[in-house]
Amino acid sequence: MNLNCETMKLGFFETVYESAAEQSLDADISLPDYCPEIQRILKCTVNPCVTGVQNNSGRVTADANAVVRILYVGDNGKISGYEQSYPVQKFIESSKITSDSAVNVTIKTDYVNCRAVNPRRIDIRAMMSFCFKAVKRRDEEVLCSSEGAGIQLMTAEYDFTSLTGVCERPFSIGEVVEIPEEKSAASQIVNISACAICGEVKIINNKALIKGECVVKIYYIGDESGTIEYIEHSMPISQITELEGINEESKHALKMVISSCEGILKADSSGNMRLIELNVRLGANLTAFKEMPLTVITDAYSTECEIRNTPKSMEILSYNGDFDTSFTNKVVLESIGVSVDCVLAVWCSDLRYTFSSKDDKCVVSGTYLATIVYRDSENQYGVIQKPVDFDCSVKMNNKCERIVCHGSAQISSCSCAVTGDSRLELKTELILSGMVLSSSIHKYIGTIEKSGENNKKEKSCALTIYYCDKGENVWNIAKKYSTTIDAIMQENNMDCDVTEKPGMMLIPGV
Repeated sequence: MNLNCETMKLGFFETVYESAAEQSLDADISLPDYCPEIQRILKCTVNPCVTGVQNNSGRVTADANAVVRILYVGDNGKISGYEQSYPVQKFIESSKITSDSAVNVTIKTDYVNCRAVNPRRIDIRAMMSFCFKAVKRRDEEVLCSSEGAGIQLMTAEYDFTSLTGVCERPFSIGEVVEIPEEKSAASQIVNISACAICGEVKIINNKALIKGECVVKIYYIGDESGTIEYIEHSMPISQITELEGINEESKHALKMVISSCEGILKADSSGNMRLIELNVRLGANLTAFKEMPLTVITDAYSTECEIRNTPKSMEILSYNGDFDTSFTNKVVLESIGVSVDCVLAVWCSDLRYTFSSKDDKCVVSGTYLATIVYRDSENQYGVIQKPVDFDCSVKMNNKCERIVCHGSAQISSCSCAVTGDSRLELKTELILSGMVLSSSIHKYIGTIEKSGENNKKEKSCALTIYYCDKGENVWNIAKKYSTTIDAIMQENNMDCDVTEKPGMMLIPGV
């Protein structure tokens, strides 16, 4: 009377560590002689850029470069700017982080305080948050079959999407960009941002070839024009990421994350600042899944001996479609308090988003911070910052109440137009992509064991009379009398395992 049990290994996505650590920045900047004196500060930003992440099995160290940019009106009445970089470092320790964990580090600026001590000196206090997140594959053995000792099983079948693996591959791309002849040479970069667009992912055994482009947008102060100008440049992406177990049949989700985007002004052969050395650090977060049929045991008993079942709960994940789309978010800014004559620059940052489900749609909602540099009707310069909400939905294959989405949202472009007195219209283009998994919690039998050594059941009667009600499940009757469903259905000439009417049934023993 031995029990032979078979199990199946399933892969689950697990976040093993997620935390934020604060890092302060105190800066005392003295403007060089070639910069005009400060008449009025318009905007001060601190842009932290990740330059390297080391995972030493339990200790993660993040190196970064905090770029402080000051936009101000000089004593000449024109817009001027200055920037300075500061190296920063942060580390965390956790025994949950192992060498096979995929670690991602992002940095956000919580607040910046800036004041001009005198026309050539600026005091800056800022606080940044280093956000550490480590994920890995968690394997779980699931009981899917058992035989011997007169075991009887009730099973359920599902289409299961099992995690193959997850990896985080950092890489850098860079080029030297020449400012077009029709535009002014640069004196100072005002803002620089990037968007990584995935064009194609080709899967070969244990490898993924990623192709796409990185579009960099640069606002700078023209040396000749004395106002803010704009250029855009595209760099190709071609990277190979290794992930054990991935193949042509795998489902995959790719999330491209911009860790840092830096631009350094350089002189060309004539001595003019017409060259910008770009360096963009990206992270390719690849998650791969395998679709498979899954059979789990929901109830069990034996006709020969007493057994003990251990119930468990499990999240069943099933593939529910991919999406790759763009979305334009339009917002009207009214009663802004100033009469804007001209918008000089606009960019969006600090994008945050979540995924949820509604009927047969995946809803992507979040917020971002819009920064608008303008000139008013009195020829004065100013800056407006507004948080903007967005909400977009994409269709899934099937309706479900709860989803797990491995996806991303990126801002590809934004523009702002003056549509009236104290009224602006902001348009933002977002790129949304990802893979949706339907999620539901189901109970199953985790283990089946015999209760003891001498636990044989007493022989039941050869035939037992049982009076049933309408709608009873034959499984429950068979379990009560330690017999089999097939024996009861055959003895009573039944075609269905649910009783159709009340009456007498004959229950054969085993």
